[in-house]
Amino acid sequence: MRSFQLSTRRAAFACAAFLLWLTPACDGDGSSGTEGGAAGATNSSATSGGSGGSPTTGGQGGTATGGTGGTVSSGGGGTTTGTGGVGGQAGTTSTGGQGGTGGSVGGAKLGAHGLSYYRLDDNSFTTIDSPPLSTQSTGSTLIVSTGRGNFFASSLPTDNKGNDPYQQLGQGHTYTLWGSSGTALYAFENALGGNNHVLTASTPPGDEITFAAVEVVNSTGIQDFQWVERLNGQPLTSLPVTTTGPATLVAFWWGDAGTQGDKVAIPNNGFTVIESIGMSGPLVQCFVAAKEVASAGTYDVTWDATPAQGAQLWLVAVQ
Repeated sequence: MRSFQLSTRRAAFACAAFLLWLTPACDGDGSSGTEGGAAGATNSSATSGGSGGSPTTGGQGGTATGGTGGTVSSGGGGTTTGTGGVGGQAGTTSTGGQGGTGGSVGGAKLGAHGLSYYRLDDNSFTTIDSPPLSTQSTGSTLIVSTGRGNFFASSLPTDNKGNDPYQQLGQGHTYTLWGSSGTALYAFENALGGNNHVLTASTPPGDEITFAAVEVVNSTGIQDFQWVERLNGQPLTSLPVTTTGPATLVAFWWGDAGTQGDKVAIPNNGFTVIESIGMSGPLVQCFVAAKEVASAGTYDVTWDATPAQGAQLWLVAVQ
């Protein structure tokens, strides 16, 4: 990472945002302050919870995951009332929850996601866009986290589907090592979506910024979220979040190392990296991971970072 006023940053990288498609391997790191660079990321459409369901309906009358109408292993034609699962259209006993085979327990599931970034002094843009996402038309929660070289330029994200205003979760935080740089977390519940869904954040021209967006489908909203900063030498363990039922957990790792060398962060406890940027140079390094849980409980995640460094850690539970 780097402090916003730090004069040791390289003056200019080749401008032009580029898309970094889903690669959990090493990506970029922040410099002695934060990060930025060309736009990059991946997006993935909402997952289907069952062999018979489509990403939006999850089978006749089911949800994207096969719905509560199906069991984890078979679906069994839905419930006797054919509710077809959370957020799904009501179905009959014979048609509800047909997506059950191979599906998982109903509830909030990971949807589309993407990450973009600008390097320091890379361009004169005043906004940064997510990659175009294919999001669910209704019933999703959108989660956005930003890491900025100039923390004091933080602002609410926007999008091109009319979801306004996004809400900040808690407050943003500057890094202990880089007092002018920091991260923040935002969300929009019950969002409108569709194809070519683009989320946008403002940014001062030339600043480094990383912008990560995650959709959770079939959700009612944010159940819990936590932030903590761990300094180098401490276990990189998030604060725990508590759910009251099945949920999708989304974790953000924002490392605080300098510009030299590529960085990698690996989560434990069944979390899977879905987005990352850890390349060397003056940019804000970020790894994003997700995990779906089938029952109420208290959950955390510990990251293993190479090279060793501190990090800001966000963990969000969406039900």
